[in-house]
Amino acid sequence: KASHKERALQLHETLKVGLARCAMRLTNMPLGFCHAPSIRRVSLTYVQNFKQVMDFEDKEGRSGLCSEEYNAITNGIFNQHRGTMLDVAKGVFEFNEDLNQLFGPDLELAELRHLQLIQDIEDSLDEFFTNRLTLRLMISHIQALNANKNVNSDGEAMVGVVNVSTHPITILSRAYVATRFMCMRDFQTAPELLVNGTMHDEYVQQGVQQHFAYVHTHLFYIFLELVKNAARASIERAQLEGLLEDTFAGNGGGDNKAEIPSIRVTVPEEQGIWDHERSVKLADHGTGMNRRVLSKAFSYFYSSVKARPTIAAEVSDFDRRMPLAGFGFGLPISRVMARYFAGDIDVNSIPGQGTDVYVYL
Repeated sequence: KASHKERALQLHETLKVGLARCAMRLTNMPLGFCHAPSIRRVSLTYVQNFKQVMDFEDKEGRSGLCSEEYNAITNGIFNQHRGTMLDVAKGVFEFNEDLNQLFGPDLELAELRHLQLIQDIEDSLDEFFTNRLTLRLMISHIQALNANKNVNSDGEAMVGVVNVSTHPITILSRAYVATRFMCMRDFQTAPELLVNGTMHDEYVQQGVQQHFAYVHTHLFYIFLELVKNAARASIERAQLEGLLEDTFAGNGGGDNKAEIPSIRVTVPEEQGIWDHERSVKLADHGTGMNRRVLSKAFSYFYSSVKARPTIAAEVSDFDRRMPLAGFGFGLPISRVMARYFAGDIDVNSIPGQGTDVYVYL
């Protein structure tokens, strides 16, 4: 078990490397992406944070890493970058605006993923968000360890930020409840969620659940993004088929009883399987995607949502409304999180029939 001093030193070394990598990754983006105002602002912040950490080491030496002053610095860095994902999203829109001025408004970068320059930008964004994830994990993990937080609000055992007995279906159920709130707010209806043929809440109440050690906040993010996508696709299909005509015409509002196809989740029941292989299949019977759209699903430059920001200045206001979808960052960031612990996300789809998503943890 590492001492407080050893943890502080490990955090310090991780901060130096991670802050430098984040700054360098953004400043070395090709095709002028690094010159987008929001990207420059984020990269400058990482440079300033790096200088702040190095200045402290020069002034106080490594003996000062356990001090309250250094703890305040790490807390400040953590909080300062809460909105970084939104800032990078703004940068993507700014980059698009610049290219649209040069090549016309019909340019769609997601259609140009075969070009090495676009691939390099997307690969760099994956690496940037991976490095950012390392920084935030390390800071929050060591702070939790130092605070001796051995249980979370649900009474579950914790080691730092790792829930040693994460119940994936409980996390999935919470993600669905959040998604259902957004669906009811925006569409006055929502699909149901079934787990192995059983309603999600009933499945959770059965008491016996699969479990494994994981950062449960990451799992919630992944499930939330996937369930939101599935719910939106299911509702859009119902709209196309006229099932929700009365609802959107204002005749009856939330009393509309049209059946929207349920989102179906399939998981192994045996704990022995979860001890070695953790897989979740999430299937919807929504609009589905053709191969052309499917090839863009993990692009930072693509979103299937029409009602999304068209210029960078709209991004912040759009985000404050807690939209069901819109930036195009949900799937790629979810895959970054899954891959961080050697997992992955695969997507398969048939137009008009729905989409199957496989999550490997």
